[in-house]
Amino acid sequence: MLRLAAAAPLLLVATAAHADDLQQRLVAGARATDTSAYAFRETITVTGNGPGMDKAGKTYVTAYDPRRPLAERWRLVGVDGRAPTAKELEQSRKNKRESVPDYTDLAKWLGTPATRVDGANGAVTYRYPRLPAGTIKLGKHDASADTAAEVQVAGANGASPHVGQIRFTLTKGFRMMLVASVKSMATTMRFRRADGGQVVPADVQSTIAGSMMGKSGDIRTTVNYADWQKVR
Repeated sequence: MLRLAAAAPLLLVATAAHADDLQQRLVAGARATDTSAYAFRETITVTGNGPGMDKAGKTYVTAYDPRRPLAERWRLVGVDGRAPTAKELEQSRKNKRESVPDYTDLAKWLGTPATRVDGANGAVTYRYPRLPAGTIKLGKHDASADTAAEVQVAGANGASPHVGQIRFTLTKGFRMMLVASVKSMATTMRFRRADGGQVVPADVQSTIAGSMMGKSGDIRTTVNYADWQKVR
């Protein structure tokens, strides 16, 4: 729930049956975004207190470079502050990552029905009660219909507004593989403009809580994106 200080102006809330003008501009901006020529670094830190989780956490640094052959574009360059071992490099290659974090993907659902909240100083937030199929997948489970999203718009009154932050929240738990269940999920994604004006991911914070084989726990993941550079 959005909370403002007592002295802040009242919020104006309206339910949109169809995408309003600002939503349409956000969708158009997302579709026009092209970061395929950018190299960057991705740092992932995973911690948790569930079965098989390392409470101390693990950190992986991966470099992406679109100039390399497709199978070599993702390169593991660091694990817990050191160079990766041969075994870790081999496992990384087996993962065969192909998808690149892309602001363009938001265009698939930003124009769907949402509640618009206009706040102080021109701030605009959209609330989506559910998302289209295929938007949010946890493992093989499509959780889109049971995931709500809150989108904060950056530069809503400017010439080039873009999504500044998204918070996804699971509204209904589910079971996976008979022996595991997911009870809750909260993920916050932030975006920024890179050199050249393209909108790129800045970071992701995610917490998933549930149980496996009757033991409860959670997994916390932080992803940071840096060193965005246009290379071709």
